[in-house]
Amino acid sequence: MKLTTSEPGMVVSALGHATFLVAGLLAFSSPSPLPENEEAIAVEMVDASALNQVTRGERSAEKVEEQPTPRAERQAEAVERKEEGTDKQDAPAPPTRPAELKTSDDNASAPLPPSRAANLPKLVEKPPEPVRQPEKAGPSAAEIAEQKREELAKLAEEAELASNARQAEEAAKAAAKAKSEAEAKARAEAQAKAKAEALAKAEAEEAAKEKAEAAAKAKAEAEAKAKIAAAAKAKQEAEAKAKREAEIAKNFNASDIAKLLQSKEKAQSSGAAAPQLNRTASLGTERGASQKLSPSLRGQLIGIIQDQLMKCWNVPIALANSRANVVPQVRMKLNTDGSLIGQPGVVNSSSDPLFSVAANSALTATRRCAPLRIPAQFAAYYDDWRDVVVNFDARDVL
Repeated sequence: MKLTTSEPGMVVSALGHATFLVAGLLAFSSPSPLPENEEAIAVEMVDASALNQVTRGERSAEKVEEQPTPRAERQAEAVERKEEGTDKQDAPAPPTRPAELKTSDDNASAPLPPSRAANLPKLVEKPPEPVRQPEKAGPSAAEIAEQKREELAKLAEEAELASNARQAEEAAKAAAKAKSEAEAKARAEAQAKAKAEALAKAEAEEAAKEKAEAAAKAKAEAEAKAKIAAAAKAKQEAEAKAKREAEIAKNFNASDIAKLLQSKEKAQSSGAAAPQLNRTASLGTERGASQKLSPSLRGQLIGIIQDQLMKCWNVPIALANSRANVVPQVRMKLNTDGSLIGQPGVVNSSSDPLFSVAANSALTATRRCAPLRIPAQFAAYYDDWRDVVVNFDARDVL
């Protein structure tokens, strides 16, 4: 749990518990030592004569000394000798003679009976024992209480410092952890963003590459298809031209040319003007001397009209891919300038479902190509080509 200065309850509780614990430890200190057992004294019946013959000493001694030396009860305190003039304090007074020694001296000074004096050993004076210095008085209750208060205050201060140190350490750890987590999160976001950008860039490049490849492929296919179509069209035109030339050559008749020349000579001999002759023939009146096209000239004119219509015809894809022989025949009526009179129509029919598609496209091509370009050499034969039927065969175009 994170500690905050705004909520010091935990710190106060810890300090209070520590204070009570220290007070209890000081109050219940170690118990005072029990008094030592005093040595028991053996009680015996001693008469006066035996009492006078008892020598002073220890019961545990092995033998009786002729001149016993009394044992000192305590060791004299060592007194340090100092030079004169070095210590301002007065020298301690010489030790006074203890009361026991005074009693012994008094007893020694008293004359003993002759019989006892001979038997008793000579008394040896004990060296004077040093005066015991009075022990210093222990601290008073007030001093002890003050000392305890100081110790409690010191312990409370140490506990507070320890708590503050722990709080600071925890805060530092939390800050370091938050910083490391933020840095890790920032690195992860940067890596994810870079990865997404790289992926998007790769996808865009791949899409652009695929698009370019598709465009190049489509262009190449279109060019190849256009080349194939152009080659096929050129081949068909060449075949159609050769076919027409062959038909013209096959239908060539020298007598027709001779008749044409004779008719022109008759027209000139009748005195009619050439412009009037051409105008009457182009109108196609009933009284005019309309001329008929020879089969070769008619085939040549039909070929010229058909070439123009095939250039305007968009062959349906279904018809181009089909092997069925679907050939709609379109009938049209033309003016002398090649424009249409009314609407063209289809003169044949078929049960094939592609026929209607082919017929509609043929009619559209006929209307789109109008007016047709008719060479001037065929103007005299207007009555013969004013009503024309043309075959729309897809094989001539593909």
